Amino acid sequence: MRFKTSVRNINTFTKLAQSLSSIGKSAWLRLSEDEVRFVIQAPEGTQVWATLSIPTLFDDYRISSANSNIINLEVPLSQLHRALRSCASASDAVLRLTKRSSDGVPILCLTITTASTSNFLSASTLVTQEIPVRVLSATSVDTIVEPQAPDADVHIYLPPLSQVRGITERFNKLSTFSLSPDSHKLVLSANMSGEFRLALAGGEVKVESKWRDLQNPLLADTEAREGHPSTVRNPTAFAEVRVDGREWAKVLRVGGLARRVVACVCEGVALVLYVFLTEEGDPDQTVLTYYISSYSA
Repeated sequence: MRFKTSVRNINTFTKLAQSLSSIGKSAWLRLSEDEVRFVIQAPEGTQVWATLSIPTLFDDYRISSANSNIINLEVPLSQLHRALRSCASASDAVLRLTKRSSDGVPILCLTITTASTSNFLSASTLVTQEIPVRVLSATSVDTIVEPQAPDADVHIYLPPLSQVRGITERFNKLSTFSLSPDSHKLVLSANMSGEFRLALAGGEVKVESKWRDLQNPLLADTEAREGHPSTVRNPTAFAEVRVDGREWAKVLRVGGLARRVVACVCEGVALVLYVFLTEEGDPDQTVLTYYISSYSA
Protein backbone atom coordinates (compact mmCIF):
# COMPACT_ATOMS: atom_id res chain seq x y z
CA MET A 1 0.00 0.00 0.00
CA ARG A 2 1.60 3.24 -1.17
CA PHE A 3 0.45 6.83 -1.51
CA LYS A 4 2.46 9.95 -2.30
CA THR A 5 1.51 13.28 -3.83
CA SER A 6 2.44 16.93 -4.05
CA VAL A 7 -0.12 19.32 -2.59
CA ARG A 8 -1.03 21.49 -5.54
CA ASN A 9 -3.52 23.83 -3.88
CA ILE A 10 -2.56 24.34 -0.24
CA ASN A 11 -5.07 27.15 0.31
CA THR A 12 -8.06 25.09 -0.86
CA PHE A 13 -6.93 22.03 1.10
CA THR A 14 -6.51 24.11 4.27
CA LYS A 15 -9.95 25.72 3.94
CA LEU A 16 -11.51 22.32 3.24
CA ALA A 17 -9.95 20.78 6.35
CA GLN A 18 -11.04 23.77 8.42
CA SER A 19 -14.66 23.58 7.26
CA LEU A 20 -14.82 19.82 7.77
CA SER A 21 -13.26 20.00 11.24
CA SER A 22 -16.13 22.26 12.35
CA ILE A 23 -18.60 19.47 11.48
CA GLY A 24 -16.85 16.39 12.89
CA LYS A 25 -13.74 15.17 14.68
CA SER A 26 -12.71 12.64 12.04
CA ALA A 27 -13.51 11.73 8.46
CA TRP A 28 -13.32 8.72 6.20
CA LEU A 29 -10.79 9.59 3.51
CA ARG A 30 -11.08 7.46 0.38
CA LEU A 31 -8.15 7.75 -2.02
CA SER A 32 -8.44 6.21 -5.46
CA GLU A 33 -6.89 6.62 -8.90
CA ASP A 34 -9.73 8.90 -10.04
CA GLU A 35 -10.85 11.00 -7.08
CA VAL A 36 -10.49 11.95 -3.43
CA ARG A 37 -13.46 11.62 -1.10
CA PHE A 38 -14.01 12.92 2.44
CA VAL A 39 -17.03 11.60 4.34
CA ILE A 40 -18.35 12.67 7.74
CA GLN A 41 -21.20 10.57 9.09
CA ALA A 42 -23.17 11.16 12.25
CA PRO A 43 -26.29 9.51 13.69
CA GLU A 44 -27.73 13.00 14.16
CA GLY A 45 -26.93 16.40 12.72
CA THR A 46 -25.01 17.06 9.52
CA GLN A 47 -23.42 14.56 7.15
CA VAL A 48 -20.86 15.54 4.53
CA TRP A 49 -19.88 13.78 1.32
CA ALA A 50 -17.10 15.67 -0.44
CA THR A 51 -15.93 14.32 -3.79
CA LEU A 52 -12.99 16.12 -5.34
CA SER A 53 -11.11 15.64 -8.56
CA ILE A 54 -7.44 14.93 -7.96
CA PRO A 55 -6.16 18.17 -9.63
CA THR A 56 -8.33 20.19 -7.22
CA LEU A 57 -5.84 19.40 -4.45
CA PHE A 58 -2.94 17.35 -5.74
CA ASP A 59 -0.27 17.01 -8.39
CA ASP A 60 2.11 14.14 -9.22
CA TYR A 61 -0.39 11.81 -7.56
CA ARG A 62 0.71 8.18 -7.05
CA ILE A 63 -1.28 5.45 -5.37
CA SER A 64 -1.18 1.65 -5.27
CA SER A 65 -2.83 -0.99 -3.10
CA ALA A 66 -4.06 -4.55 -3.28
CA ASN A 67 -7.63 -3.19 -3.08
CA SER A 68 -7.88 -2.02 -6.72
CA ASN A 69 -5.58 0.90 -5.90
CA ILE A 70 -8.01 2.24 -3.30
CA ILE A 71 -6.89 3.29 0.19
CA ASN A 72 -9.36 3.99 3.01
CA LEU A 73 -8.24 6.00 6.02
CA GLU A 74 -9.78 7.50 9.13
CA VAL A 75 -8.26 10.96 9.50
CA PRO A 76 -8.43 13.32 12.53
CA LEU A 77 -9.57 16.58 10.99
CA SER A 78 -8.25 19.05 13.55
CA GLN A 79 -4.75 17.59 13.27
CA LEU A 80 -4.96 17.63 9.48
CA HIS A 81 -6.00 21.28 9.59
CA ARG A 82 -3.17 22.24 11.95
CA ALA A 83 -0.62 20.51 9.74
CA LEU A 84 -1.90 22.26 6.61
CA ARG A 85 -1.88 25.66 8.30
CA SER A 86 1.89 25.33 8.67
CA CYS A 87 2.10 25.17 4.85
CA ALA A 88 0.89 28.75 4.38
CA SER A 89 4.29 30.04 3.23
CA ALA A 90 5.56 26.78 1.75
CA SER A 91 7.18 26.63 -1.65
CA ASP A 92 6.49 22.89 -1.80
CA ALA A 93 4.50 20.34 0.21
CA VAL A 94 4.48 16.56 -0.19
CA LEU A 95 1.98 14.23 1.46
CA ARG A 96 2.64 10.50 1.80
CA LEU A 97 1.33 7.52 3.71
CA THR A 98 3.93 5.78 5.83
CA LYS A 99 4.53 4.36 9.31
CA ARG A 100 6.07 6.15 12.24
CA SER A 101 9.51 4.70 12.88
CA SER A 102 9.15 4.73 16.68
CA ASP A 103 6.00 2.61 16.99
CA GLY A 104 4.82 1.62 13.49
CA VAL A 105 1.62 3.67 13.70
CA PRO A 106 0.29 4.59 10.22
CA ILE A 107 0.66 8.31 9.52
CA LEU A 108 0.16 10.82 6.78
CA CYS A 109 3.51 12.56 6.64
CA LEU A 110 3.43 16.14 5.34
CA THR A 111 6.88 17.39 4.33
CA ILE A 112 6.97 21.17 3.86
CA THR A 113 9.70 23.13 2.12
CA THR A 114 9.98 26.86 2.77
CA ALA A 115 12.40 29.05 0.84
CA SER A 116 14.02 32.21 2.16
CA THR A 117 16.56 34.73 0.92
CA SER A 118 18.97 36.62 3.18
CA ASN A 119 21.97 38.74 2.15
CA PHE A 120 21.56 37.53 -1.43
CA LEU A 121 21.78 33.91 -0.28
CA SER A 122 18.92 31.47 -0.83
CA ALA A 123 18.11 28.79 1.69
CA SER A 124 15.37 26.26 2.20
CA THR A 125 13.97 24.69 5.36
CA LEU A 126 12.27 21.32 5.68
CA VAL A 127 9.49 20.82 8.23
CA THR A 128 7.69 17.51 8.77
CA GLN A 129 4.19 17.18 10.21
CA GLU A 130 2.80 13.79 11.22
CA ILE A 131 -0.93 13.05 11.19
CA PRO A 132 -1.81 9.70 12.78
CA VAL A 133 -4.42 7.77 10.78
CA ARG A 134 -6.23 4.47 10.95
CA VAL A 135 -6.23 2.24 7.88
CA LEU A 136 -9.73 0.95 7.18
CA SER A 137 -10.43 -2.36 5.48
CA ALA A 138 -12.65 -2.49 2.41
CA THR A 139 -15.29 -4.48 4.31
CA SER A 140 -15.44 -1.92 7.12
CA VAL A 141 -16.46 0.87 4.72
CA ASP A 142 -18.85 -1.18 2.58
CA THR A 143 -21.72 -0.34 4.92
CA ILE A 144 -21.14 3.43 4.64
CA VAL A 145 -23.67 4.68 2.12
CA GLU A 146 -24.64 8.16 1.05
CA PRO A 147 -28.00 9.34 2.41
CA GLN A 148 -30.98 9.22 0.06
CA ALA A 149 -33.17 12.32 0.26
CA PRO A 150 -36.56 12.58 -1.45
CA ASP A 151 -36.98 14.78 -4.52
CA ALA A 152 -36.61 18.40 -3.50
CA ASP A 153 -39.73 20.54 -3.25
CA VAL A 154 -37.59 23.60 -3.98
CA HIS A 155 -34.07 24.07 -5.34
CA ILE A 156 -32.44 27.49 -5.29
CA TYR A 157 -29.05 29.19 -5.51
CA LEU A 158 -28.23 30.64 -2.09
CA PRO A 159 -26.93 34.19 -1.61
CA PRO A 160 -23.25 34.55 -0.58
CA LEU A 161 -22.75 32.33 2.46
CA SER A 162 -20.85 35.12 4.24
CA GLN A 163 -24.12 37.12 4.29
CA VAL A 164 -26.15 34.16 5.51
CA ARG A 165 -23.57 33.31 8.17
CA GLY A 166 -23.49 36.86 9.55
CA ILE A 167 -27.27 36.90 9.97
CA THR A 168 -27.27 33.37 11.37
CA GLU A 169 -24.78 34.35 14.07
CA ARG A 170 -26.90 37.37 15.02
CA PHE A 171 -30.01 35.18 15.22
CA ASN A 172 -28.14 32.67 17.38
CA LYS A 173 -27.22 35.44 19.81
CA LEU A 174 -30.85 36.59 19.94
CA SER A 175 -31.98 33.03 20.66
CA THR A 176 -30.20 33.12 24.03
CA PHE A 177 -32.87 35.57 25.26
CA SER A 178 -35.63 33.01 24.69
CA LEU A 179 -36.78 30.51 27.31
CA SER A 180 -38.22 28.16 24.69
CA PRO A 181 -36.63 24.68 24.44
CA ASP A 182 -36.53 25.25 20.66
CA SER A 183 -34.79 28.60 20.97
CA HIS A 184 -31.82 27.51 18.83
CA LYS A 185 -33.99 26.25 15.97
CA LEU A 186 -33.97 28.27 12.76
CA VAL A 187 -36.55 27.98 10.00
CA LEU A 188 -35.06 27.96 6.50
CA SER A 189 -37.52 28.27 3.63
CA ALA A 190 -37.46 28.97 -0.09
CA ASN A 191 -39.73 28.92 -3.12
CA MET A 192 -39.42 28.49 -6.87
CA SER A 193 -39.76 32.25 -7.41
CA GLY A 194 -36.22 33.04 -6.24
CA GLU A 195 -37.00 33.82 -2.61
CA PHE A 196 -35.11 32.52 0.44
CA ARG A 197 -35.97 33.18 4.09
CA LEU A 198 -34.10 32.65 7.33
CA ALA A 199 -36.18 33.00 10.48
CA LEU A 200 -35.82 32.67 14.23
CA ALA A 201 -39.18 31.74 15.70
CA GLY A 202 -38.44 30.57 19.21
CA GLY A 203 -40.92 31.65 21.84
CA GLU A 204 -40.51 35.32 22.76
CA VAL A 205 -38.10 36.18 19.93
CA LYS A 206 -39.31 36.29 16.33
CA VAL A 207 -37.21 37.78 13.54
CA GLU A 208 -36.75 37.05 9.83
CA SER A 209 -34.45 37.92 6.93
CA LYS A 210 -35.50 37.50 3.33
CA TRP A 211 -33.65 37.46 -0.01
CA ARG A 212 -35.36 38.03 -3.36
CA ASP A 213 -34.36 37.74 -7.03
CA LEU A 214 -32.29 34.60 -6.52
CA GLN A 215 -32.06 31.96 -9.23
CA ASN A 216 -33.81 28.58 -9.29
CA PRO A 217 -31.59 26.20 -11.31
CA LEU A 218 -33.27 23.99 -13.87
CA LEU A 219 -33.15 20.24 -13.45
CA ALA A 220 -30.45 18.82 -15.71
CA ASP A 221 -32.64 15.98 -17.00
CA THR A 222 -35.53 17.33 -19.09
CA GLU A 223 -37.55 14.16 -18.58
CA ALA A 224 -37.09 14.38 -14.80
CA ARG A 225 -38.90 17.72 -14.78
CA GLU A 226 -42.19 16.00 -15.63
CA GLY A 227 -44.09 15.56 -12.39
CA HIS A 228 -41.15 16.64 -10.21
CA PRO A 229 -42.33 18.24 -6.94
CA SER A 230 -40.52 21.49 -7.76
CA THR A 231 -42.29 21.85 -11.11
CA VAL A 232 -45.87 21.04 -10.06
CA ARG A 233 -46.07 23.17 -6.88
CA ASN A 234 -47.16 26.81 -6.74
CA PRO A 235 -43.89 28.69 -7.49
CA THR A 236 -44.60 31.25 -4.76
CA ALA A 237 -45.29 28.60 -2.08
CA PHE A 238 -42.47 28.20 0.44
CA ALA A 239 -41.01 24.83 1.46
CA GLU A 240 -39.30 24.87 4.84
CA VAL A 241 -37.05 22.93 7.18
CA ARG A 242 -36.10 23.52 10.82
CA VAL A 243 -32.41 23.25 11.71
CA ASP A 244 -30.25 23.81 14.75
CA GLY A 245 -28.82 27.32 14.41
CA ARG A 246 -25.47 26.36 15.88
CA GLU A 247 -25.07 23.43 13.46
CA TRP A 248 -26.15 25.64 10.55
CA ALA A 249 -23.49 28.22 11.47
CA LYS A 250 -20.83 25.49 11.33
CA VAL A 251 -21.98 24.40 7.86
CA LEU A 252 -21.74 27.99 6.60
CA ARG A 253 -18.00 28.04 7.32
CA VAL A 254 -17.57 26.40 3.93
CA GLY A 255 -18.32 29.81 2.41
CA GLY A 256 -14.61 30.49 1.91
CA LEU A 257 -14.50 27.65 -0.63
CA ALA A 258 -17.87 28.03 -2.33
CA ARG A 259 -18.21 29.48 -5.81
CA ARG A 260 -21.94 28.67 -5.88
CA VAL A 261 -24.30 26.81 -3.57
CA VAL A 262 -27.54 25.07 -4.50
CA ALA A 263 -29.94 24.39 -1.64
CA CYS A 264 -32.50 21.62 -2.09
CA VAL A 265 -35.37 21.87 0.39
CA CYS A 266 -37.16 18.60 1.09
CA GLU A 267 -40.00 19.99 3.15
CA GLY A 268 -40.00 18.80 6.75
CA VAL A 269 -37.37 16.15 5.97
CA ALA A 270 -33.96 17.55 5.10
CA LEU A 271 -31.93 20.34 3.56
CA VAL A 272 -29.33 19.21 1.02
CA LEU A 273 -26.59 21.68 0.07
CA TYR A 274 -24.44 21.26 -3.03
CA VAL A 275 -21.34 23.41 -2.56
CA PHE A 276 -19.49 23.76 -5.87
CA LEU A 277 -15.83 24.75 -5.82
CA THR A 278 -15.94 25.84 -9.47
CA GLU A 279 -18.02 28.21 -11.56
CA GLU A 280 -20.92 27.00 -13.69
CA GLY A 281 -19.68 25.60 -17.00
CA ASP A 282 -16.32 24.51 -15.60
CA PRO A 283 -15.68 20.89 -16.65
CA ASP A 284 -14.40 20.15 -13.13
CA GLN A 285 -17.62 19.85 -11.11
CA THR A 286 -16.01 19.27 -7.72
CA VAL A 287 -18.80 19.39 -5.13
CA LEU A 288 -19.25 19.08 -1.37
CA THR A 289 -22.66 17.70 -0.39
CA TYR A 290 -24.14 18.49 3.02
CA TYR A 291 -27.16 16.56 4.35
CA ILE A 292 -28.93 18.36 7.21
CA SER A 293 -31.93 16.68 8.84
CA SER A 294 -34.99 18.76 9.65
CA TYR A 295 -36.45 18.89 13.14
CA SER A 296 -40.19 18.49 13.60
CA ALA A 297 -42.15 21.69 14.19
